Amino acid sequence: MRRRGVIPLAILSAVLLLGLTVLGWQRRAVEPALVEDRVGLLSDAARRRLVETNRLLRQDHAIDYRVVIDHDLGDLDRHAATEFRRLGLGGESGRGLLLVLDVAANEVRLEVGHGLEGIFVDAFIAYLEARQMTEFFAVGRVADGILATTELLVAQVQGADPLREAIGLAGSGGAGARLPARLGEGARRYGSTPLAGEVDDTPEAVLAAYRQAMAGRNDNPTLAIYSRETQAMLANWVVTPAQMDAMARSLADCPVALRRSEGVRAVLRPPTGRGACPPYFFVREQGRWRLDLVAMQAAIRFGRNNRWRLETTELGAYAFAFDDLALDANGYPR
Repeated sequence: MRRRGVIPLAILSAVLLLGLTVLGWQRRAVEPALVEDRVGLLSDAARRRLVETNRLLRQDHAIDYRVVIDHDLGDLDRHAATEFRRLGLGGESGRGLLLVLDVAANEVRLEVGHGLEGIFVDAFIAYLEARQMTEFFAVGRVADGILATTELLVAQVQGADPLREAIGLAGSGGAGARLPARLGEGARRYGSTPLAGEVDDTPEAVLAAYRQAMAGRNDNPTLAIYSRETQAMLANWVVTPAQMDAMARSLADCPVALRRSEGVRAVLRPPTGRGACPPYFFVREQGRWRLDLVAMQAAIRFGRNNRWRLETTELGAYAFAFDDLALDANGYPR
């Protein structure tokens, strides 16, 4: 606020309050409801996370993404199309997405605007719903399912393409797809398939075996390539087919440029400049190298630009592997 002369405190306070009220009203008037939970399914914290993610999707990729959770909506395909038009999602560009979850019918639909149909084809949307989103819904983690799906939507927009081959699943005939939501269905059993053949005792061989497991959608958390802590962590995780497919693609696209070892720990690092390719951590247990995903989860973060950075305070015993690496103030390699 520009000050002109001396304003009495009471008047200044009134003006400030009025200004804040007007600004708040304007914000509510111009900012759409990005997440409408009409049945109280989400916690306040979960709803805020979804709202912030949808804001970033609009800011970074010019995609107008809304979420509606309701019940007894009737024909979900028709309702989603009508609601999409009513909200005017994406405007003239047609870059809009509308996720509608009908908790009574136990159905979910992701409606896609015409400006995004070339990026998010129906088969891709049905794949995300069946192999990512509803895997979380089945164990009661609705917000996590929506967020995890958004991550793959962003990857698709950025050209990372977690789905090279179209996977045909039943869906709607329009732009988007409708599938059973599987709400509260319960966790599916983990697989118990062992790895095919003996794995050589090198970090490189363990990483190759991990790629093989992901490519085969082998979600067995007790695989011998995992450290003890990693096995315990994975036993309590939701590991979806879409996540495994995306990981297999990432591993195939990311070569190893450098191995650094010290004692019972090793790190395989990608080439410089490959920001989408993270380093991988290994620990030696019971006389063999094993993948340490627990340490990786603590020390490696991905930014909105899909580049990895380091939480240097969380590197612990793996810090030696990065002592030659120049990082910026946020932990991104220079």
